[in-house]
Amino acid sequence: MKNSMEKLLVTPDKVMEKIKPGMSIFIGTGIAEPRTLVKHLMRSEDGNLQDLELIQVVSLGDAISINALQSQKYRLKTFFSGWVASEAITTGLVDLIPSRFSRIPQLIESRQIHIDVAFVQVTPPNEAGYCSLGVALDVAHQAMEQASFVVGEINRKTPRTFGDTFVPVSNFDMLVESTEDLIYFERWPDDAVFDRVAANVASVIDDGSCIAFSIGPLFEALSRHLTGKKNLGIHSPFVSDALMDLIKSGAVTNRNKESWRGKSVTSYAFGTAELMSWLDRNPLVEFQG
Repeated sequence: MKNSMEKLLVTPDKVMEKIKPGMSIFIGTGIAEPRTLVKHLMRSEDGNLQDLELIQVVSLGDAISINALQSQKYRLKTFFSGWVASEAITTGLVDLIPSRFSRIPQLIESRQIHIDVAFVQVTPPNEAGYCSLGVALDVAHQAMEQASFVVGEINRKTPRTFGDTFVPVSNFDMLVESTEDLIYFERWPDDAVFDRVAANVASVIDDGSCIAFSIGPLFEALSRHLTGKKNLGIHSPFVSDALMDLIKSGAVTNRNKESWRGKSVTSYAFGTAELMSWLDRNPLVEFQG
């Protein structure tokens, strides 16, 4: 599929030429933020890049800064008040949309949130011509289906993950090569207080339980205290280094689940380069919206 990819490959500047004033642009979530495209969008002085609405479920990157938003060329809509958005929301530069995460796909499918353009980060296409959306699978499919202009940023360090992550290369109008690294996060250090809390939590989790993990020092400690359990199942918004350790320990089999039996199901990855390498082509982990 090399020829198909090469036909669609352009420079970021060519992508910017296709943007029209007033467009709504969906940007991939968190670690899957297409940073090359976003940075070109932020620093471009092209006259067509005016009055743009940027839509991002969660931002963990540094590409969209408060200084860029102050230019009034762009306005960000987000569903998460963390990161720099917290300060920007207070100053009126960012719109926070109050919604349960489970309702966001419906908001996009019903076009209550309008999307003209979708920027997503993907792997290079495989031999069958399919790219993987990698480590963030929330509403990317819905955004791409609604957008009239879809651009994939090929990052060769993105893990090729399994699940509902595959997109035919023909679904993209343009592709660009990423010049950015993935966004990595170090593990939380050991903390005696969180370790005691985690021990108490683990004591009331039965063998065979299906659990959801999040991120932070509590879950870093909880993973260690669950390694002695049997036949745990994972249905979790996040997969982290701590959850990776738990799955690798053998405590997780996913045998007792009724849906996606035998698979740990998640939507996001958040962690170190080791985690990203472990997720690449890992059949034990299923990414779903």
